[in-house]
Amino acid sequence: MSGIGIARTVHLVGVIFWVGGMGARLILLGSRTSGTDESARSQLYEAQRRIHLRLELPAFLLALLAGLFLVHASGVTFHQAWFSVKMLLLLGVILLDPLASRQFKALRSSGKGGRAAGLIAVLVVLALLMVLATLTKF
Repeated sequence: MSGIGIARTVHLVGVIFWVGGMGARLILLGSRTSGTDESARSQLYEAQRRIHLRLELPAFLLALLAGLFLVHASGVTFHQAWFSVKMLLLLGVILLDPLASRQFKALRSSGKGGRAAGLIAVLVVLALLMVLATLTKF
């Protein structure tokens, strides 16, 4: 297998675990009940924090490093429409992370969670559009 093939595999695995970890956190957020006591909210917050720090963050860094290598090795530029679209969608997924974290902090402090279903829907749509942009390359 060539260096680019290995980098593609590493990039794909990183993206899968990154987006999967974010999805798992959002599912946790959506699973809470409205009458959850403070200790249960604290446990939920710590569980999502572990997912974020032990799964999401390393997977994101792995995907980022492999992606940067792929961009450099294959000569992709922002002048290619599919790549520009993919980068805009990627920015959207990156911006979802602080939104999810903010929802968990609100749940932990006040017991009022956020819009997990909406964030999950946005994550799924953005991820599918990124895959579509990569596969079609307009």
